[in-house]
Amino acid sequence: MLNSSEQEYKMMYEAEEKLWWYRVLHEKVLSEIQKKYANNLDINILDVGCGTGGLLSFLRKNAYKNIQGIDYSEAAIQFCKARNLDVQRLNIDNLNDLNTPKKFDVIVCNDVFYCLETEQMKSAFYNIFHLLKEDGIFISNNNAFDAFYGTHDLAVGGKRRFTIQSFRQYLPKDLFKITYHSYWTWVLAPLVFGIRFTQRIGMRFGWIDTDNIVSDVEVPSDFVNNFCYQLVKIEEKILRKGFFGSSLFMVMKKEKSL
Repeated sequence: MLNSSEQEYKMMYEAEEKLWWYRVLHEKVLSEIQKKYANNLDINILDVGCGTGGLLSFLRKNAYKNIQGIDYSEAAIQFCKARNLDVQRLNIDNLNDLNTPKKFDVIVCNDVFYCLETEQMKSAFYNIFHLLKEDGIFISNNNAFDAFYGTHDLAVGGKRRFTIQSFRQYLPKDLFKITYHSYWTWVLAPLVFGIRFTQRIGMRFGWIDTDNIVSDVEVPSDFVNNFCYQLVKIEEKILRKGFFGSSLFMVMKKEKSL
C-alpha cells in the first residue's frame, strides 16, 4: 500500500502527460528554451525537482538529447526510471554533489521553492547559479497568491505562495535578474479560486480530513480537460504577460559571475 507521499507522486505520474495544466506549463518551458536557443537540440538541460519526470519526458519527445533531473523523493526517482530518464536522487541543498562535469544552458526548477525554508531557498539559488552557464537561462514556475491556497498546498507541504514582489525578496540580487514573468491562468482564476476557497472552508470547519489530505491533481473528462487547455492557449495569445493567476512563471539570467 502506498503512503501519502507515494500516492501524490502516483497521481502526478498519471496526470503529467494529460492534464491541461501540465501540458501548458511544459509548453511554456519549451517556448522559452526555443526563444533562447532556436533549434539547437544539443544544449544541456537540468530539471531541479523533476518529480516523476513529466517535463523531461516532454523535452525528450521534442528531440532534446542532453537532459537530466534530480529529485529528493525516492518514489519520484522510481517513476522517472520507469520512463527511462537520466535522474539522480539529490536534495536541492546538495546540488554541488551532482554527478556531472558540465554546466547547463538551461536549469528548470518548477514548483519547488514554495516547499522550502528560507535558508534552503538561498542555498538552492546559489547552487543553481554555479551550475548555470554564463549565458544560460533559469526557468521557474511557482504557486502564486495566498487566495489560491488549498488542499494541494497542504498535501505537498507547501509553506508559501509567491507574488513577483515576494519572490524578488528571496532571490539574491547579485545572482539573477528576472527578465520575464507572467501570472497564469487569469481566465480560469475565478474557477480555481472558487474550488480552493471551498477547500479552505472545508478544512477550517473539519469537513475535510486534514490528516489524510490528498491534492486535487487529477485529470477531468476529455472535454473539460481540452476546454481548459484551449482557453489557456487563447489567453496566451491575447496577453503575453498575465496580471493574475494561481501560478507565477519566470525566466531569469545570471546577473554576474561570483
